[in-house]
Amino acid sequence: MISSMTCGIILMVVFYKNLSATEIPILRTLGGYYFALIALWITDNLTQKLWGSRIFLLPVLSLWIMLSQVCFYHFICFIIPAKKKFNYLQYFFIFVVLVLSYVFIHELKQTLGYQYLDFNAFCSKYLYRFIALNTSIYTVLCWMRVYRYHQEKNKRKIQIKRLNWIHLVLVFKTIFTLFFSLNNPSIKMQSIIIFVLSAQHIVLTFNMLLEKNRVKIPVAYKTNVLLSSGQIVSVDQTGTLINDGLASTFVNSNARIENLLTQKDLVRYFKKEKPYTKNDFRLDTLVNHFGVNRTYISKFINVTYNCNVSQFINCWRLKEVEELQRSNKESSIEELVTKAGFSDYRHYLRAMNNAEKRQQI
Repeated sequence: MISSMTCGIILMVVFYKNLSATEIPILRTLGGYYFALIALWITDNLTQKLWGSRIFLLPVLSLWIMLSQVCFYHFICFIIPAKKKFNYLQYFFIFVVLVLSYVFIHELKQTLGYQYLDFNAFCSKYLYRFIALNTSIYTVLCWMRVYRYHQEKNKRKIQIKRLNWIHLVLVFKTIFTLFFSLNNPSIKMQSIIIFVLSAQHIVLTFNMLLEKNRVKIPVAYKTNVLLSSGQIVSVDQTGTLINDGLASTFVNSNARIENLLTQKDLVRYFKKEKPYTKNDFRLDTLVNHFGVNRTYISKFINVTYNCNVSQFINCWRLKEVEELQRSNKESSIEELVTKAGFSDYRHYLRAMNNAEKRQQI
């Protein structure tokens, strides 16, 4: 309770400042996790002596238990982006469990032996088994998420450097699950359980505060804009100017805001027109299409995508080859790379090797 409340308050106070579009859902999920644990502790302690009525609060306690586990797993899904997204139906299942629990208790009350039921033992065993079951399921789901993430990165030959603290948090969660499932009432065992749970919260909160200071907003949540002055700025989904590490292109409050080109304009053009499929597509084609200075648009692509124009065009061609392979399984790879805009298969291999090297860097 103390670790949940302390870490939750620290995270809300410090992390809440200057949130970006990608940080808001992460904060809400972590806030839900800490809130569920605190609500569980308060509800449990306020009803310890109300054994006659406590049985009717078991579904509420179950709700807090399951909500905490779902929120924690949802948080892991935010931090570890994989192809398989988080299923929001899990929040719906929480209320399904709540309703089914009340149905079970209602039917239990109709039995002849209800008046002789040992409420103390029943509530304790019910909560123990429910916590053990939920923590076990969601601990396995978290590790499966990490495993799938490693598998995807290994296929793409990308080194993983940022998940050490996530591994540590999940190790603490695993230890808690194993020791709690033993149901050993000894002081030593209970002390270990409290320690690993508190350590999990401390490591989680500490590293999230560090992430706040160094993680940039993903491309999906921002867009770069090329201004008429040749300067480049980043704006979030609300149109707010972001100081996103582009010191050389920082714009002061007196700068003109008329833009020549936005990141969305560029992506829309490539998706709709597919100009890269033409073998003679070059930087000059972009200059003529958008009517933008050659130096400006070259710098814009370099700053936005961390690559030169040729590499940027080849990335789109590589994606086109992948799509063509799925839709034209009978065609040879040599034919497909030509349709995608490459002059020949040798240029395709060179572009693919170059893309893999940049991903590893």
